[in-house]
Amino acid sequence: METHERKRLMSSAYRCAFSRLALNYYTFCEMMLESPAARDDIRAREEEFGQLLDGFLSGEDRTAEVDALRGRTVKEMEALTSYADCYTIYEYVLNRLERRFVELEAPRETPEEFAAKVVERLRASEDAVILDSCLRSVVAQLPIRYTRQKFYGLVMDRLTTYIGADKSGIEGLLYMLRTSAMVDLPEGRAEQYPELEAAYLALRDADYRNMDRDGYENCRFRLDRAVRAYQDKADVKILFESLLNDLYVLFLSRNEAMIDVWENDMFRHVAAGVREHFQRDGLTDIDEALTESLKDLEGIQESAMERIQFKEDETDADLKKMEILMSASEFAPLEEKAAGSEPADREWVEEKSRQFCEALEASFQGMPKAVMRAVMAGVLAQLPMTFQSVNELEEYVRESLLACTDYAEREACMELLARELLEE
Repeated sequence: METHERKRLMSSAYRCAFSRLALNYYTFCEMMLESPAARDDIRAREEEFGQLLDGFLSGEDRTAEVDALRGRTVKEMEALTSYADCYTIYEYVLNRLERRFVELEAPRETPEEFAAKVVERLRASEDAVILDSCLRSVVAQLPIRYTRQKFYGLVMDRLTTYIGADKSGIEGLLYMLRTSAMVDLPEGRAEQYPELEAAYLALRDADYRNMDRDGYENCRFRLDRAVRAYQDKADVKILFESLLNDLYVLFLSRNEAMIDVWENDMFRHVAAGVREHFQRDGLTDIDEALTESLKDLEGIQESAMERIQFKEDETDADLKKMEILMSASEFAPLEEKAAGSEPADREWVEEKSRQFCEALEASFQGMPKAVMRAVMAGVLAQLPMTFQSVNELEEYVRESLLACTDYAEREACMELLARELLEE
């Protein structure tokens, strides 16, 4: 890249990252003031971040420390996300038990009428991405009545559609499948999140087959409370990672960035002001003068973002990192994937599929049937859709509903699908 173009890009990235960091840092402080449950977590994280920010403001090079803290936060988020995967499975189960204990209006359509209505809705989806998403919702919500062997056959058959694809991409999919199916749970997550672990264990050990109303209400209460706690923790981590990403960009770009003195002073004024507020002993509202400064930062961020355009074939290591750091994926890895990863042949795909199914079989041992069905539905919804025609899809929906002899579950599935597809 030409020197002039590189400086222009570095300058725009610096302006965008610094203005966004200042705005998000202010929001991080507001979050601490408004969320008592997250206060200690935010203070602990800000203490680490603040020391790195102080280093930047004083001209030190703390890039390696930012990189290490970012990597650690990514690992923490992986452990946290594993609880979201678990809770999704148990929510699936409880949703299908709800009508046994709660009086709800029955669906007005027969399974045949409902299947036709769903297909008609899908016919109206002209966007391929939206259509694929709708199909996955259908598969995820319909009752599952497969034997384990039939299910494994479907999994292996659908994974063979990836023959010829890049091995690293397939490995990524299998990792996602294993984590979302509770096959692989991160080590040490219980120590990191004891509250979430306690809820998971209670849901895991519940007697779903013989559940009464009290048992259902207890599980629902635990799940709802755990989901709220998870979301609070996730909100903190996402914003914290965004702060780290922007600080990382500042360290990478500051030596080459050309920036207006007034703007740079404004960035530093807000960042240092929020930092000072965090260091106060008591919890007080943020200074009004500091709040007034935010309006100018929003305009600077927008104008700088419009000027940032990274090359698709960029070879510069710093610029490639900056592109990832400024993307919408806060937790994306900065390490490059192995170049020229070989395509997967049939033997490799079938072996990986067999290993995945064996891992599923091991995890199914002792698992309640209702939970097993939830796992099956989640796995199938993430695999390629293989419907060859609209008639085949309609038959699949109809037969799935008719094969479900648990009317409470059938009605719940119809209600959930209607809510997702038909009530938009």
